[in-house]
Amino acid sequence: MTRHVDFVVVGGGLAGATAVETLRTEGAEGSILLLAAEPHLPYHRPPLSKVALTAGKAPPPQQVLSKARYHELQIELLLGTPVAAIDPGRHMVRTGHGADIRYGHLLIATGASARRLSLPGAALPGVFYLRSLEDAEAIRTSAQKARRAVVIGGSFIGLEAAASLRQRGIDVTLLERHELLGKLHMPGVSSFFQRGFGAHGVDVIVGDSPTAIRGETAVEAVLTQGGRTIACDMVVIGAGVIPETGFLQGSGIAVDDGIVVDRFLQTNQPGVFAAGDVANFFDPIFSRQRRVEHWDNAIRQGRTAARNMLGQRVPYDEVTYFYSEVFDLSFNLLGQFEASDERIERGSLQSGSFASFFLRHDVPRALFSFGRPTEETKVTELLIKNRVNLKSSKARLSDPDYTLCHIPNQTIYILQGGGAFGGFECGAVRALEESGIRPDVVAGVSIGAFNGAIIAANPDHAAEALTAFWNDLAIATPFIADENLRREFACGQIALFGVPQFFKPRWLQPMLGPEQWPNRWFSLYDTAPAVKLLERYVDFGKLRSSPIRLMVSAVDVQTSELVVFDSYVDELAPAHIIASGSLPPGFRWTTIDGRHYWDGGIVSNSPLDLVVQRCGSAGKRVFIIDLFPGKRNVMPANLAEAMARQSEILYSERVRSDLSTRELVNDFRRLVAEIVAELPAATAERIRHRPRFIAMMGEDAPMTITRIIRENGEDDPSSKDYDFSRQTIDQLVESGYRMTRKALER
Repeated sequence: MTRHVDFVVVGGGLAGATAVETLRTEGAEGSILLLAAEPHLPYHRPPLSKVALTAGKAPPPQQVLSKARYHELQIELLLGTPVAAIDPGRHMVRTGHGADIRYGHLLIATGASARRLSLPGAALPGVFYLRSLEDAEAIRTSAQKARRAVVIGGSFIGLEAAASLRQRGIDVTLLERHELLGKLHMPGVSSFFQRGFGAHGVDVIVGDSPTAIRGETAVEAVLTQGGRTIACDMVVIGAGVIPETGFLQGSGIAVDDGIVVDRFLQTNQPGVFAAGDVANFFDPIFSRQRRVEHWDNAIRQGRTAARNMLGQRVPYDEVTYFYSEVFDLSFNLLGQFEASDERIERGSLQSGSFASFFLRHDVPRALFSFGRPTEETKVTELLIKNRVNLKSSKARLSDPDYTLCHIPNQTIYILQGGGAFGGFECGAVRALEESGIRPDVVAGVSIGAFNGAIIAANPDHAAEALTAFWNDLAIATPFIADENLRREFACGQIALFGVPQFFKPRWLQPMLGPEQWPNRWFSLYDTAPAVKLLERYVDFGKLRSSPIRLMVSAVDVQTSELVVFDSYVDELAPAHIIASGSLPPGFRWTTIDGRHYWDGGIVSNSPLDLVVQRCGSAGKRVFIIDLFPGKRNVMPANLAEAMARQSEILYSERVRSDLSTRELVNDFRRLVAEIVAELPAATAERIRHRPRFIAMMGEDAPMTITRIIRENGEDDPSSKDYDFSRQTIDQLVESGYRMTRKALER
């Protein structure tokens, strides 16, 4: 019988196990099933080329999750169950045992298999590939009797296997047709590793390739194109891998060197995702499709795919890591080396401290590092991810003592909501622009979303466009000498007649039928005019290609979930900006793709936390334009002032440092550092260069926050945020300019 499962994950590797755990911890309801072709619980594969080969007896596999953890998370496991076919049209998975499973959402994380060489004698006993636990055990068993081994391929797996076999006392010949780590195109690094392997007794032959494997009943020798005959008892081949996609024939799922997925790791079939070695994903950092074979990538993609299966629409925009350790050497590779046109080196390989920065048009694209500080690697990852131009710092990159942590990798504007107070943001942006401070990211709420959209759409003349926008918004009101009375009159006029370019009252519109009667209203005003005004200043079709990333937030009316609309992720339209400013009861909710949204300021009027969640905090230079004073000495004098003060409290800036959490994190870091310090020096050094250690222990570059606070005397009465009169808007713009200049001077 066909059974139904809400979330099916195909593949018992690191990506699949990470995904099922993330699904449940991120709030997935319903059934979760993990299908694994191997009979083992998902395990970590990096030890297969290291301790699994050097140990005297087979060590137990390092499980990703314990059996108890799967039970705790209510995740069903079907081990030893390969998948034979997938039918996306029927949402059906057929197992190799003939069972049919109907899924709600599907993740394919089947990984890759070792590439087989078509050589005479390649099927002889004693020829091995290394991909699975069984492969490692077969190689380890053979190595217990072997005296001589040939390793074919100078890739990561070839280098690690050669080092492990040599550590067992076997005579090892490493055969590579080009040069070691040839993809780096760094002859000096290749020669350094060749000498290092030679110093440990490995015979390294480069520029030659195998033509046949000779033997009667088992391996006896490897013949090469250069005429060599290399006697051996065993052969390990590391010729790369092939993504496991054979079972997808006829499924309609696009395949091209792996499963083709977008930036959300979704295939061309609805509800079907892919992650890990099998995924050929769109990399927004380098604007191209890529497939990456590394455990760090598998973990990150497993998490991202799970979140997107839950509808979170999180783009996969991580910098890919490669890490390897051979003998006493450990090194990191970050980014994409083929995308560079310049290389800057610091330190030296001979000193044991070396880094090579790969740049294109002054923007870092990749890093090779050996023995460099953890913090340097972490910061470089952020510089690559955020595409930071290093033109002003490039001359100092070659200095090993020059720290990178003070290079701001992104400048961010945080624009609050506040109705007419948004004019203050207009003046602030003009002052920032005059000071040469331009944003990489703008995050806005409500009127801040309007201002943010205009800034992102006009990156070269944002202040000019904002000034024109606010000139269009401002309305004429009668001149009254008494300022308080003038404002009261202006607010009354706007409340009654609206702002022609922004919103109009429903009571002044024709009521032609029961649908227009007040008892059917969902709001007091109609925001249709705002759409036309936005379209005048924002070319929404070009937002995604803007150098300024725009994020705006809104709250789902039905779920109360805070939702982020991101120009690097979503095809933004006027409705997304209107949604961020749909504050009840003044404005009706905005409906997008069947979901209904109110003003994001209801939940958070300072979206810094949203930016940190998507872009990180390290090395960020943040400018928060604060529209609502959090403190006042004077109490409200009447109902109107009480309502205004309520708004100030509700929407005031709430960026706080969680000192207890920060202290706890620092305590854990100190504990880990103390533990690592107790280890042998060589072991500690290798651990410090592992990607997970770098991610957790690399001290974050500081995030600097400059607050630009709207001028308002503590004893002044609370202002009204719907005063769009010409005089008030001009005052707000000028105040924003003046207060920003003061903040920058400080």
